[in-house]
Amino acid sequence: MKKIFFLLLITLFANTWADDDFKVPPRGKTGYITVETDPANSDVYLAGDFLGKSPIKKKQVPSGRHNLIIIDQGYELVNERFNVWPDKDNVFEGKTVIPKGHIKITTNPPKCHIYVDGDQADFTDGAALEVRNLDAGDHVVKAVCGRRSKEALVNVKGEEVSEVHIDVMAR
Repeated sequence: MKKIFFLLLITLFANTWADDDFKVPPRGKTGYITVETDPANSDVYLAGDFLGKSPIKKKQVPSGRHNLIIIDQGYELVNERFNVWPDKDNVFEGKTVIPKGHIKITTNPPKCHIYVDGDQADFTDGAALEVRNLDAGDHVVKAVCGRRSKEALVNVKGEEVSEVHIDVMAR
């Protein structure tokens, strides 16, 4: 009986301090929204309506649960539910990262043909090769030197340079 009482008590306190994300704000009133992105100048949409370019400071909007969409350079970088509480400044702050990155490739021997995801990218001519503007995610990089070849799986992150060294001579 004590266990049931204890669990009931914990449930009651957990519901009392529940996060605002689990509660639905009332509709039919007005609230304010502030949107800060890093970098600035992203297109901001709330409930399908264009609010302007970030940063947006205390713009009056209808209260309720809405979809917040942030687009930069043609990429939808944020698409999430956003609660606008009445008579309150509701703030969204976020870093917007374009989902494109680069791979810097070095090889041994220093002169190899390089393939990324099966497509010939270029060749290392004694120096590092940087393959630019790849979609974020995993990519297979293959180095071919004469009759030898070796592959490496490289994870590309948005707006970052991933480095890989492929030693074709190693067994």
